[in-house]
Amino acid sequence: MDTHKFFRMQEIAKFFYSILSITPLSFTLSNNALAVDWYIRPYLSMSEIFSDNLKLTDVNKEAGFVTDISPGISINGISPWSNSNINYRLQELYNAGGNDSFSTKHQLQMDSLFQPVRNTFFIKTSSAITQQNLNSSLISTDNISGGGNRSDVKNFTIAPYLTPHFGQYATGLFKIEYSKTTFDNNNTLNIPNIVSDTESFSKQFGLSSGSKFSHLRWNLNYSSNDQYRASGNDVLFEKYNANLRYFLSRKFNLFALGGYENNQFQSLSDISNGAFYTIGGQWSPSLWYSVEAGYGNNKHITLRFNPTDNLTSSVTYQHREIGLNTGSSWDIFLNYRMQNANLMLKYFQDTLSIQQLVINQISSSFSESGSVDNDTTGDVFTIFNNSAVLVDDVVVRKRADISWLYQSGKSSYSATLYNERRQYESLGQQDDVYGVSGFWRWQFLPRINLYFRPNWQIVDNTLTSNNRYDLSFGLNRSFPINLGRPLLMNTKIEFRHINQNSSSTLTNDYIENRATANFAVRF
Repeated sequence: MDTHKFFRMQEIAKFFYSILSITPLSFTLSNNALAVDWYIRPYLSMSEIFSDNLKLTDVNKEAGFVTDISPGISINGISPWSNSNINYRLQELYNAGGNDSFSTKHQLQMDSLFQPVRNTFFIKTSSAITQQNLNSSLISTDNISGGGNRSDVKNFTIAPYLTPHFGQYATGLFKIEYSKTTFDNNNTLNIPNIVSDTESFSKQFGLSSGSKFSHLRWNLNYSSNDQYRASGNDVLFEKYNANLRYFLSRKFNLFALGGYENNQFQSLSDISNGAFYTIGGQWSPSLWYSVEAGYGNNKHITLRFNPTDNLTSSVTYQHREIGLNTGSSWDIFLNYRMQNANLMLKYFQDTLSIQQLVINQISSSFSESGSVDNDTTGDVFTIFNNSAVLVDDVVVRKRADISWLYQSGKSSYSATLYNERRQYESLGQQDDVYGVSGFWRWQFLPRINLYFRPNWQIVDNTLTSNNRYDLSFGLNRSFPINLGRPLLMNTKIEFRHINQNSSSTLTNDYIENRATANFAVRF
């Protein structure tokens, strides 16, 4: 064995052993003064992966093994006035991307909520470290193969807020949020800033009517989000609005809303800022049905249809002249729960920056076993355009997806079909993404599961078309043991096939076949 590799593995073993030696496994630590219960749980994942195409290319293919040793620790703190959740994992890789060397990746998911004044003053924090693909023309789905197209994305957010109560007259929300996102870009095109580091300051102030107002309901709101970028243009989303609703009866009410929007970002089209208003009414003949319609320079009609406890649905048509998402748009939601199944349909349109899109994506956490895989449906390959330019941009996206879940005896099934269209405001480019994914898990013996996961996705835009098919299947075996302390161990064998075709000269067509053997233990 290579001497450097041997001593590196010794360092990892010592690090993990030091955690075990000072940490009682799956225990509760209670501080009487602060009344906090701490739950600390170390875990370890070890994988040996063989890939026949480590560099994800169609020429000069390189096959080889990748070793993945990932110790981690999960910490939960609970008290009447606070809660904290921390999940940290150190991923140590050898020969990732076929580079015949060691690389270290950090993954972190953290969130906490602290109440200095019970039920009135809160401080919320969150932090994340993950690796993401930031160039859809050079696709890399994880840290194992083609690692040169990955970026370390780090985000920290702190948000103090007040929820005061003014007797029976009003309740309030006063919130200030600071967020910083950094991108340590590493890509084969050597572009230093595929996307800019960003600091964001958000403010949200609101007052709502209290129980003293029986027939008249009102609220006043202000929100803003300033995004300051290290390079590229800054972004501002700002909105003032007021809403007044008068109940003529239990079944019918009239409403009026108005406000002002001030949004600033680089765009090839005019930004529709200014005052807006809507006047209308709502009819609710029962708890299960309602219709609302409003007319003005921003108009809408909403139908809510919930005939049973198992069916929840709403459909909204809007036509806006002022603000974001101007023109005609739809919002659709349907959720139907059956005895062993669930059907969900969603369609929405929104406007957000590239940085916000990335932050939303990294909210998905990594698991305590197996390799870190950020291959989330519909987002990973299409965040950015395929041109070799900076892509600090604001995106208008329209997304529709339908998902189905079914549980029957020892088997569970799921399927998702989606379409997402994105308009880049300053570049004028469009992405059109179609995809379908499925999953089947069969527990054919106690603690033994067989799974099958197919995915297909196609991305079309003005520069290229990428078609990708991904098929994986594997076997899981879990078993509890007791070595003085209860442990849960899990083994996994997985085979994976990826086939990508692209019309872009910047993107290599490639086929990768991969076999993974994984052992994980949770203490």
